[in-house]
Amino acid sequence: MKKLPVTRYPLPVTRYNLMVLRSYGLMVFLFFCLLPSVAFAQKNTNSKTNSENKKVFFGVSVGPTIDWFTSTSKDLSRYKLKGGMIAGINVEVNLPKTKMFYFSTGLLVRYLQGDFSYQKEYDFSGPNPINNTIRVSTVTTYQTTYLTIPTGIKFRMPIKNCAFIGKLGLYHNFRIGGKQFDSFTLPNDNAIPNKYFVSTPKIKNTAAALFAESGFLGLGFEYTLKNNFRIFTNMDYSCQFNYFSTKAKNNITNKQFKSIIHSLHIVVGVLF
Repeated sequence: MKKLPVTRYPLPVTRYNLMVLRSYGLMVFLFFCLLPSVAFAQKNTNSKTNSENKKVFFGVSVGPTIDWFTSTSKDLSRYKLKGGMIAGINVEVNLPKTKMFYFSTGLLVRYLQGDFSYQKEYDFSGPNPINNTIRVSTVTTYQTTYLTIPTGIKFRMPIKNCAFIGKLGLYHNFRIGGKQFDSFTLPNDNAIPNKYFVSTPKIKNTAAALFAESGFLGLGFEYTLKNNFRIFTNMDYSCQFNYFSTKAKNNITNKQFKSIIHSLHIVVGVLF
């Protein structure tokens, strides 16, 4: 397999950047759509429990994710959805002058995987002088583990012991590990008389960028038990604005891969 040169390019104004800006714009729009509902609920809430007066909440959460890559370069096409996982520690700070707005942060571990189909060149030449370089349609699977720091705002609309939740913020993702591998079928020709399905060994994932920013928004439900103990479940949508590093290139065209990642997170947890 040919080694790829590492070349860094300045970030141009592209369709990829426009998609990022549109994603931020959508989240800001939804944020302002939620504000009237939150204000109405706050105005009509007459009783507040002790749990609502607590300043800081700590918690743990865990849940599965559904992730899919979306290409922003023409030479990639998405192959299929993949499952992942997100889990970690949550911290929520009750903001002053209100009992319904919380600053949300914590430390999460996020595992995701996805794949792309594209044309790739392989070199099967051995000690003989015959050229066995072939081009085939390849599916590369990327598995990535991130250390994620969320920063966001949580809107809590209580109704007796229950509460409806709205969330909006950012995930700051730092890559801490990952693997990648290729899958393809060798063509049937004179040199290779039979078709063979090939899966390459897993190698270290160097295609993913060391840092990736995501926006998220979500809805959830929370139930308050005794002694300020809360159980909750959320369904969140996140959009990771970049995935690939500058090293991730097509070894035929030498063009850098570009992609965003959409994810659905179904999370359960506790706060205390």
